Amino acid sequence: MKKLLTILGSVGLVATTSAAVIACGDKTPQKAPDTKPNEQPRKEEDKEKSKKDEDEKSIEDKKKEEEAFSKVEGQNIGNFSPDSKGSIPQINIKKKLAELLNTHESKLINLDVDYTKNTGKVTLPEFNNKTLSFSFTSILDLGEFNFKNKVVSVGEIKKKISDLLKIESQYIYELEVDSIKNSGTFKSSKPFTFNGKFEFKFTIKEDVKPAK
Repeated sequence: MKKLLTILGSVGLVATTSAAVIACGDKTPQKAPDTKPNEQPRKEEDKEKSKKDEDEKSIEDKKKEEEAFSKVEGQNIGNFSPDSKGSIPQINIKKKLAELLNTHESKLINLDVDYTKNTGKVTLPEFNNKTLSFSFTSILDLGEFNFKNKVVSVGEIKKKISDLLKIESQYIYELEVDSIKNSGTFKSSKPFTFNGKFEFKFTIKEDVKPAK
């Protein structure tokens, strides 16, 4: 009996020791979290700097927009050569406005063109919905001529008008040429073309003297 108790005691001691070892093995050292006391203030500084940069960029962009607007407002935006009906496609005017304002055509809305007065206006949502007024000319540009002895050739001018507007020469009448101003007018009797006088202009090619 005593021997049995001794054996049981030994088993109990072994079990207790094993449990103690297991319990000790479960305890793993906890690493203290890294702390960077300056990290939060630095993030705040970065945010403030980023916001400041954005504000400055916004002010600069607005300034550029206002400068572009003031340069075009109430100004003549250029000449547009009309077609045989004396009209100018609005898309051509829109492209020119977008180019002058340094923006995209899609950002120009409510384009209203008065072809009798050669004026127009357009709304700019990008510019706080401002309405911009402008004017233009609609003179047919015949381009450059190289007239012999600098004498203006009415025949050459008539042919160029015919080629550009697809109007046969026999329909072109009352052709008047001002050789001093390099301009003129004419009328067309072709059906479905413009009514009244049609203005045109041209340039004369300068002789280039050969280098000595």
